[in-house]
Amino acid sequence: MNFKNMFAMTFVCAAVAFAQQAAPAAPATTEAPAPAAQPAVQQDAQQAAPAQPAAEQAAVSDSTAKELPKSETKVEQKSEEKPAEQVAEAPAKEEPVNKGPFDVLHGNAYNSVGNEAAADNVDALLGRPDKFFGQKFFYIEPAAERGVVSLGRFFAAMDVSGDVGRATAGYAAKGFGAEVRLGLGQYAIEGDNGKKSGSNAGDDWGFTVSKVLGNFVLALNTDWTTFAEENNVEPEVGKSVEENYRDLSVALSFSNAPSAVKHFWSAGVQFVRHDNEQTVGGDVKNEDVDSHIRIAPFFNYGTPALVSDRARLLLGLNTSVPVTMYDDQELIDEEAGDTVKTSLMDFGVMLSPNILGEVAVIPSLMLFGQASYNWRVFDYRSGTDATDDEYTAMESVANQVTATVGLRFQYQNLIACEFAFGDSFFTDTKSIFNGEGVFIKFGGFVYF
Repeated sequence: MNFKNMFAMTFVCAAVAFAQQAAPAAPATTEAPAPAAQPAVQQDAQQAAPAQPAAEQAAVSDSTAKELPKSETKVEQKSEEKPAEQVAEAPAKEEPVNKGPFDVLHGNAYNSVGNEAAADNVDALLGRPDKFFGQKFFYIEPAAERGVVSLGRFFAAMDVSGDVGRATAGYAAKGFGAEVRLGLGQYAIEGDNGKKSGSNAGDDWGFTVSKVLGNFVLALNTDWTTFAEENNVEPEVGKSVEENYRDLSVALSFSNAPSAVKHFWSAGVQFVRHDNEQTVGGDVKNEDVDSHIRIAPFFNYGTPALVSDRARLLLGLNTSVPVTMYDDQELIDEEAGDTVKTSLMDFGVMLSPNILGEVAVIPSLMLFGQASYNWRVFDYRSGTDATDDEYTAMESVANQVTATVGLRFQYQNLIACEFAFGDSFFTDTKSIFNGEGVFIKFGGFVYF
């Protein structure tokens, strides 16, 4: 017998002897029959279990059949806990948020009718500055001489107010935003003959604050604006002249925009103090005095009426109930030598139904159309005229209908351009060539 055969026989004998020593004694089959089959997970767990010491092997061999289910229970618990730990350790995968084709920031060519359910445009952000949070873009609107930039938190804008330039600066955080506006056009001259001062048309001081309150948002907008040129003179000799052509406007609004899905609405009130008078030596001289106080509660509503994957139709109704109280004026009747006091109060109901349709033709091209109908449903006036006669007047009139069509082109997430065409584009062909009235609105974006 050669050495290879001797070595092989020695190895086999040693292996058999080791296996007989390590194997536990099988329990009596009459007391606890072994299960016919075990789950694959349970078998893997038993195979993966470490070898037991000799003392534990003897204990297992002498155990009764009652202990067998306990060992099986332990193996099952381990096999069930192991996958659970693996699932817990695996990092959770976040699914990407897919924005719809209509969930984009538009220029002011879009939603000129003020539909509550429409997507945001730049004017909507300036009217509610908390929406600037997280937005990074540059917007330019040449026809309106306006530029807006947003850095995510800080934002700024430049535009024209009347005859002067106006600057806007603001800050936005999550759920809060504030901005201030300033357009200066004032002068003051002082000499030996007296003083002269005034303000240019468009001189503006204003601010806007918005705050999200749960599912709602509250916004406050205030402006002190000169709507016509003012010239005030205080001569050394003669009567002084004072001109007041200004508006103080304060608007408070409350909206469900942060949580709205099907029904979008906003409600609030606007207060306006309108000064329009010229006084010479303390007496009012202009005949078209209409200085007044106006309080106008409003409620606007919008809803997506028809919606598909690539098109939708939005219906809206903007309502206002203005109450206007004009200043009393004292007029002197030189022939009769009497003083007549005039007064006027105006109460009205304004409705503005509007529609906006949009369609995503391809991912980079969107078309939209919009129209509104301005209707003074009810207007009641009561007062006293210059002849000291009391009167009342009522009327109902549809003021006007506006309609525009526009398009938006966007290249990836880099740039976008929007156009809106009015009636002159379709009815006055020469406007296409001379550059007058071709676009009602035009604006462009650069995104970051």
